[in-house]
Amino acid sequence: MNADRDGSLETKLREWFERPQIKQSGWAPRLFWKKAADGSLYGPLRVDPLELEVFFAALLGEPSSCADELESLRPQRAAFLAANARRHELPLFTATR
Repeated sequence: MNADRDGSLETKLREWFERPQIKQSGWAPRLFWKKAADGSLYGPLRVDPLELEVFFAALLGEPSSCADELESLRPQRAAFLAANARRHELPLFTATR
């Protein structure tokens, strides 16, 4: 994933997390993000951004821009995450390094 896309993907994920369909789940940002150095809630991602994008897209009924890339890297992972979202189950995401 290139740096430009990474930044725009993280912005998209923060925006999606704030949508009512996801906010109603009651998940704290710390499940997906580490605290930033300045103390804000949205620091570096704790989880793989591709996985989180696929999961959030399925929750929101939006097309995923990362599913094909994730499937090529880890076959069946995108399908698994989307299925978890449809069942309103929070999967174990791959941690970032």
